[in-house]
Amino acid sequence: MTDAVLLQNVSKSFGPVQALTDVSLRLESGEVRALVGENGAGKTTLMNILYGMMKPDRGRIHVGGVETGAGWSPREAMRRGLGMLHQHFSLVQAHTVLENVLMPELTWASVRPPWRKYRQEVERLCEQYRFSLKLDAVLGSLAVGQQQQVEILKLLYQGARILILDEPTSVLTPQQTRGLLDLLLVLKQQGHTVVLITHKLPEAMAVADAITVLRGGRVMVTVPRRETTPEQLAGLMVNRDIADFGLEYVETRGPDRFPGEPLLKIRDLVVGREAGRAVVDAVSLDVRGGEVVGLAGVAGNGQIELAQAIAGVAPVRGGAVALGGHDVTRHTVRSRKALGLGFISEDRIEDAIFPELSVRDNVTLELLSTPPLSRLGFLEMAEVGRTADAAMAEYDVRAAGSEAPINTLSGGNQQKVVLARIFAGRPKVIVACQPTRGLDFSATRFVQDKLWAAAQQGVGVLLISSELDELLALSHRILVMFRGRVVGEFARGAFDVERIGLLMTGQGQESSTAS
Repeated sequence: MTDAVLLQNVSKSFGPVQALTDVSLRLESGEVRALVGENGAGKTTLMNILYGMMKPDRGRIHVGGVETGAGWSPREAMRRGLGMLHQHFSLVQAHTVLENVLMPELTWASVRPPWRKYRQEVERLCEQYRFSLKLDAVLGSLAVGQQQQVEILKLLYQGARILILDEPTSVLTPQQTRGLLDLLLVLKQQGHTVVLITHKLPEAMAVADAITVLRGGRVMVTVPRRETTPEQLAGLMVNRDIADFGLEYVETRGPDRFPGEPLLKIRDLVVGREAGRAVVDAVSLDVRGGEVVGLAGVAGNGQIELAQAIAGVAPVRGGAVALGGHDVTRHTVRSRKALGLGFISEDRIEDAIFPELSVRDNVTLELLSTPPLSRLGFLEMAEVGRTADAAMAEYDVRAAGSEAPINTLSGGNQQKVVLARIFAGRPKVIVACQPTRGLDFSATRFVQDKLWAAAQQGVGVLLISSELDELLALSHRILVMFRGRVVGEFARGAFDVERIGLLMTGQGQESSTAS
């Protein structure tokens, strides 16, 4: 087989941070290559360079046997048959499937596009790659897994023969994940080259022909899938032996704390209105002290709006929120924090950190008005620095120092800073939205262990996650949301993966607790 891609001695730095060092990588036509590594290992940076979204400091890139030039860009990459599926889709919700697929082809000059011809071409692609999509369906009416298919279909329509998928299963149900992995094998059979960026080793082991491990911006190894094990790969990723890194959802984390009194009570909560119905529709739930309640659901079914209403950042149209016996339905965000609510936002970049500020400022921001960080209205900068340094040590935040801008840190280290700030407020209840999304397994386990330890100390935790394995590992109870309603409840000891997955997609809805 001929080389589809050849990268030679690619290096990239961001200020003092060396993201990639002399990375060389060869991809063959018609192979599925998994690219694995911890957060900050350089996986996405390397693929962004290949796709033309970033310029390397040095190194050479060949695509289809031809070296790329100084003008290499995503547009040029697509012209040469290379497409990239990012974690956030570039789709327009109000347009149809067909319109989204054709959008890159349409211009202001397209006064009378040949729609019949376009439709026939897209229909042929759907048949060739086994997509079950209704081309006239409005994108916003589709499940996340189907929207992802539209994004891939759009790349194929533009002629992509080399596809890069960046953490593509992070928002999918188990059934949708299996469907995507099957699609990757179909793409391979059709002669496409696929790069799968993932931190989920079972997925890499399921479909990859070969697996490349990056650590600290360097290639550690490229090995055929049949010649390695998940344990060996995990050890290479973090440079230490790992006996158990969470491949199975059944974990032993020590004896459960007996749940105490309800610390968070939600009664008949109604939030927002979209397409003629409430986004959160009469939801009731309790979270007790010492309990982790998992909330499962495909993205867009009201889970995040529910969390935002609890935190006070989304208006409530009906129902009530009680925290520690206090009705906080109309309280401010600040007063809810004062009563012991900690909130981990879904989007740490937009809502949880100040990207341009230092690690020190992000850690201590909410403590600056209290002793010992301030006295008589004046900041005690030495104490601020000591507090930040202590938090960085306790939470294993890896940075050049507390003065480093937080936007220079990897996603995992940014999330550790968020945790450090929240736990500094000694919360009684934590609402955690997608707390490990996009993190490698090492950072994931750190975050999970912190949440579990908090529950063992009597904190109530509401865990909202699209990672079903995470919910199964941590939760005492799992509630399933679909279209703004709780449609199922499962107690630990009676978790049913298939049943939960079906409920997440609206099949076989139930209202009683599974036992």
